[in-house]
Amino acid sequence: MQGPQALVAVSINGREARLLADSGTLYSTLSAAGAARLGLSVSAPPEPIMTQGVGGDEPASMTTARSFTLGKASLADVQFIVGGISPPGAVGVLGENVLGRFDTEYDFAHGLIRLVRPRDCAHADLAYWATARPHSMMAIERGAGSIDVPRGTAWLNGTAIRVLFDTGATHSLLALRAAERAGVRPDSPGVTPGGELHGAGPHPIRSWIAPFASFRIGDEEILHTHLRVGDLGLGDTDMLLGADFFLAHHVYISASQQRAYFTYNGGPVFNLSAPSTAPAANH
Repeated sequence: MQGPQALVAVSINGREARLLADSGTLYSTLSAAGAARLGLSVSAPPEPIMTQGVGGDEPASMTTARSFTLGKASLADVQFIVGGISPPGAVGVLGENVLGRFDTEYDFAHGLIRLVRPRDCAHADLAYWATARPHSMMAIERGAGSIDVPRGTAWLNGTAIRVLFDTGATHSLLALRAAERAGVRPDSPGVTPGGELHGAGPHPIRSWIAPFASFRIGDEEILHTHLRVGDLGLGDTDMLLGADFFLAHHVYISASQQRAYFTYNGGPVFNLSAPSTAPAANH
């Protein structure tokens, strides 16, 4: 962990590099400078590609790594989108086109990510570490494609919201429209300015810190909490569950079962301090 960012060591065509583990990104990405440093050939995609993130969209190119190694996993012909700015300390981000090939366990409190290939576990409880404490399990929504980012349903003031498990977002962030559905607006009592957010897009966005009576996800409910609210602009995603949520929880995303398991580590779930960067989701 580099602060709230999970950086992983990889090998791309035999060259060492670091990528930000980003479960909220569909495709892995490299900056143009990162692709050049790794000696990768960049080309225009068959059809125009736009990276979508907090702060807007940007055009991008593509490249392919003939060999890619992450821990003990070796993959061939891994595609990367090329464009945007790299996270600090990394040449790009590692998205679900790689992470989604495995069940992925996030133990950020101990600086660990584990890639798991389960066998004969279709009906097993995969929260193997939670032998002496309660844990939550919830369904994960998957699209029609072969890969997708992990989304699920949470409840805010009793209203259903669609949340994205996004390790690449430094701070969790609630969409303005979702806050309004739950009865909270920027001019509501108790709402305070939260500063500007700078994400993957080219434009900063305003944010607010707003009080909510309850936030429930799985079997876990937080009463009388505060959330950071901003104009996400990410389609039908209502909230990013960022690295602050993952630091406060031990999380297992099961692509095989389409479920998420998690336990609470302790401490604050949502980081409300002024962010130096915003959620960096690209889709």
